[in-house]
Amino acid sequence: MRVTTLAIIFTALCAGAAGAAPPAKPDPSTKITVQLLWDQKIPMRDGVKLSATIYRDPKQTKPLPVILTMTPYIAQDAADRGVYYAQHGYVFAAVDLRGRGNSDGSFLPSRSEGKDGYDTVEWLAKQPWCDGQVAMWGGSWRGFTQWAIAKEFPPHLKAIAPTSSVYPGVDYPQKAGIFQSYMLRWLTYVHGHALNDGIFNSSALWTNADVEQVTSGRAFADLEQITGASGTVFRTWLAHPREDAFWQAVTPRPEHYAKLQLPILTIAGFYDGDQLGALTYYERHMASGPKSVTARHVLVLGPWDHAGTRHPKAELAGATFGANAVVNMEDLHKAWYDQVLKGGPAPAFLKDRVACFITGRNTWIYASELKQIEGTPIKFELDATGAAAGDVTRGGHLVPQAAAAATVTVTSDPRRLPTPEELEADDAPWLVNQRNAYADSPGRVIWTSAPLAAETVFAGRAKLQIQIAIDQPDADVGAQLYEVLADGTAMELSYAVVRLRYRGGGVQPVFMTPGKPERVEFPAMSFFARAVAKGSRLRLVVHSVPYVGMQRNTNTGGDLATEPLSKARIAKITLMTGPGTASALEIPRPDEALLEAKPH
Repeated sequence: MRVTTLAIIFTALCAGAAGAAPPAKPDPSTKITVQLLWDQKIPMRDGVKLSATIYRDPKQTKPLPVILTMTPYIAQDAADRGVYYAQHGYVFAAVDLRGRGNSDGSFLPSRSEGKDGYDTVEWLAKQPWCDGQVAMWGGSWRGFTQWAIAKEFPPHLKAIAPTSSVYPGVDYPQKAGIFQSYMLRWLTYVHGHALNDGIFNSSALWTNADVEQVTSGRAFADLEQITGASGTVFRTWLAHPREDAFWQAVTPRPEHYAKLQLPILTIAGFYDGDQLGALTYYERHMASGPKSVTARHVLVLGPWDHAGTRHPKAELAGATFGANAVVNMEDLHKAWYDQVLKGGPAPAFLKDRVACFITGRNTWIYASELKQIEGTPIKFELDATGAAAGDVTRGGHLVPQAAAAATVTVTSDPRRLPTPEELEADDAPWLVNQRNAYADSPGRVIWTSAPLAAETVFAGRAKLQIQIAIDQPDADVGAQLYEVLADGTAMELSYAVVRLRYRGGGVQPVFMTPGKPERVEFPAMSFFARAVAKGSRLRLVVHSVPYVGMQRNTNTGGDLATEPLSKARIAKITLMTGPGTASALEIPRPDEALLEAKPH
């Protein structure tokens, strides 16, 4: 069985996928021998010892900077990178997190990484082969680990390079307050000392459990009993569906960002399930950090999925981006480490502090600040005149100004399941398939723009707001944005979802008043950058269709972890457009000066 497209975006690209990323390739041109310091025991302040595998050139007599990764995925998965860095003038240390691999203790994800990382950095700095400088490498959970350590301020930590970083409480294990069953799958993957990759990779096991939870009408928390995967922190996490004090305790706060003195290299992808986490770290640092420090924080945004942020490719999920999308991340990291640790020149690729790939043009643009790339938006008002739910031929229109008031109603059925054909459909080309738009479902409605008169470059996070009235206290509403080319083919650009009880942000739920219209602002849509072709149309799909793998909203206002789906209610959601509703989509464009610069 296969999950549907949006579930892939929200889950399969998230935290655990990094454990299966393709390895870095050692440099075959070098003759440098690499030697291991195997299973080195690093003492923590409470007596627990972590296991480290150290890679170094035994002929190197002078102390060198150390590149550190701390991982829940077992230290041996970094072997090729260890060899690479040892062959290029560094010592590399791969350390099993507490309770993982050969390390002592028990692994409680997110609770010990910071303090254990502090102790690890300071131990490494004292070793005779270290010159007192420790920098970090890694993506996904290993990216979060870097930020968790940075907020503890170990004196010898000199740089971090977090890629596609999980931000616990922001983008994982839930996003917009919506959990995914993937979190239990990931917790099983990293439970105990072994890497349970066979169970993790059994997609049929997890999809069947999702289907069973819905068909049986059981609560989301019952996935433990349905799968038999008990003993993890699954239920503990379910008690914290927003970024509350539980999550805030393990991630940087404004006072931490204000004290940071590190150069930072952040990398994220347009189609990366942890893009939100990476950009949240970046923007919070920009907001609270000293200008002299934030000026040394570099951001790279490319057309990659989660694994692709480590190993970029020119093609993804049926879309082709061009050869310039393929960045050699090993070379980029090494050049950046050479700059910040050894006083070398800036990497040739980094022509300014923000690098952003433009799909459709196969080129990079550069800016000193992200807000230059997310420049003045183009506004499209939503016009529902003549629109009918579930009919792509009777959609609404994206227009400069909606002239008349109109409404269209979608249906949210929390117990809806895809047909067997939909479950078995091939979702590999999910960026270009159009099943979501053409599906006959009362849970979705489509808006389409007129053909664009000229090629238009959009870049950034679109903002969507819609006037909504609902007959229940709660529901989930999602949105997807596409380019539809003149030949009828389509390219997915961006997405967002709002759980209405959290529509105002914050930690506490605020339920809708049934029947009362309210202007709802969606969370910012995911970042993308694309030259939309002349003659193409923009397509906005707004829906309330539950997806396999995502926690279902019962629509009742009850506790969504423990309330059985058998108590769920069907909700009617009326979308209102026209004067006075402010129902509109705003899509940012880069500053013209960036687009007029010489292509790179």
